Amino acid sequence: MESRVDSSENYFALFGLPVAYGLDVQALGPLWRQLQQQHHPDRFSHDASAQAQAELLSSRINAAHETLRDPVRRARYLLELAGHGIDNESTTVSDTDFLMAQMDLREQLDDAESIEGLDGLRDEVGQWQASLQREFAIDYAEPDWPEAQDTVRKMQFMQRLLSEIDRHIERLEDEQDL
Repeated sequence: MESRVDSSENYFALFGLPVAYGLDVQALGPLWRQLQQQHHPDRFSHDASAQAQAELLSSRINAAHETLRDPVRRARYLLELAGHGIDNESTTVSDTDFLMAQMDLREQLDDAESIEGLDGLRDEVGQWQASLQREFAIDYAEPDWPEAQDTVRKMQFMQRLLSEIDRHIERLEDEQDL
């Protein structure tokens, strides 16, 4: 049974999902595989035009999957759909308490000398991230666009910090292996 997919649909519609922040990320995998199977370019090798169209759609399906499964990218995408996208270059977080906490967390990262310490820091930042995700869901549902935008900026800070922690852990693990 072939599904008809409009390549201009938003990412949620592409997957047959409601436009919402809260979604079952585990359900995305099977939906993604099903769409990829239905629209894989190799299925259209007999028709160059159809194959080219399938390549574009396959690429869009992959981009949608990557965006929807990542909470920060999904939040940014929702803001864009609502006409309230954020520009990272021109706006920053104005919450001084958050900025102070961010500086403290970065200092903890700089001072961390053990994997165990970094694991604890990672847990703390993960809790911040989970709290911000809950906050975004509320901001988006109300809707409070300025707050939602600010929350996404905070989520991005925390996501970058988590990535830095992971890199630091990997570096320490590599040093231990030497």
